[in-house]
Amino acid sequence: MNAPDYYLLHAYSSHNSGDGLLVKLSLKAIRDAGITRTITVVCLDKESFAGYIDDANIRLISLGEFLRGRFLGVFLRQRSVYFGVGGGYLRASSRPEGWKSLIAHGSQILMSSFGGSSRRIYFPQSVGPFDTFAGNLLARIVRSRVERIFLRDDKSVSELAHPAATRTGDLVVLEIAQEAGAGTLRHTRIAVPQVYLVFRDLQNKPYRNAYLERVRALMTLLPDAKLAIQARGRGNSDDVFYREHLGVDNAAMLKDVLAERSAIVVSVRLHGSIESVLAGVPSVHIAYERKGHAAFGDLGLDDFVFHASDFDPIAVANAVRLLVEDEEQYWLRVESNVKRSHEHFVEAIKDELRTFDNADHGR
Repeated sequence: MNAPDYYLLHAYSSHNSGDGLLVKLSLKAIRDAGITRTITVVCLDKESFAGYIDDANIRLISLGEFLRGRFLGVFLRQRSVYFGVGGGYLRASSRPEGWKSLIAHGSQILMSSFGGSSRRIYFPQSVGPFDTFAGNLLARIVRSRVERIFLRDDKSVSELAHPAATRTGDLVVLEIAQEAGAGTLRHTRIAVPQVYLVFRDLQNKPYRNAYLERVRALMTLLPDAKLAIQARGRGNSDDVFYREHLGVDNAAMLKDVLAERSAIVVSVRLHGSIESVLAGVPSVHIAYERKGHAAFGDLGLDDFVFHASDFDPIAVANAVRLLVEDEEQYWLRVESNVKRSHEHFVEAIKDELRTFDNADHGR
């Protein structure tokens, strides 16, 4: 029996450091599962990944190239395994978002079903809501075509109602668990920490104006804090938001901040926060989606996460000051609460691959 071709679907853009990290961790999970062959990565922003991924045995293609290739190869009968990048892209909270998700992501799932025998394994996701026409179609496609999906919050589990769903942690949370288990998560602080704030525009939220007021109030309460950029380009750039709404033209890139390690990060973007924790930098998260509360709950940090719609700037500032004074309890809680281990996740992937091989042997 021929070895299958391997694909990683739904890569977005490395200009968003969180999305780029999820692509890297998805590839790492595939390699940890024992796959050494070439992996074809399907990208919405192919150019951004050139030279970004430290894996010589990958091939980058655009979404258009993937769709054309699947259409032309429909009669080749090649065995294939398709992995879905971890993240939160399978959602339809509005009509435009639903159609965008259906076209950009539903098309990849459908086209991966054409041709020879195949298997789809989706890494930890937050999915939904699906209460639009396009969203309902997207949910049906996921339930009928994706054989195994890992979900990173309980609401996603109930909304999708997938027969082969497994509740697990975000890919970054699983990586934090691995680092914690190895005793390499924490780093010795080498200076008094600088506080950095990572904000994003929440332009489609009904509470946007109140959110802006609270952001400005938090900046007043933390006058020595600096802004940092976690994502730029492709429609929702942190630097554009800072310039247009906060009057700040210059901000550091978060990846550069984390390389210094002597920092505390307050982030509205989830992966701005959990990237920080993975780098040994404590973070406070201001969540605007369900995935944020789930991830910080998995880390045992429920009182370090607030909701963007109604957060109290004073409470956030107090949480930051607590970390400035003593972050020991923060790390002890993370190390004692990461229960959904990376090893169990990788074993589940291996089991799924064995099931695929056994099914093909039985034909």
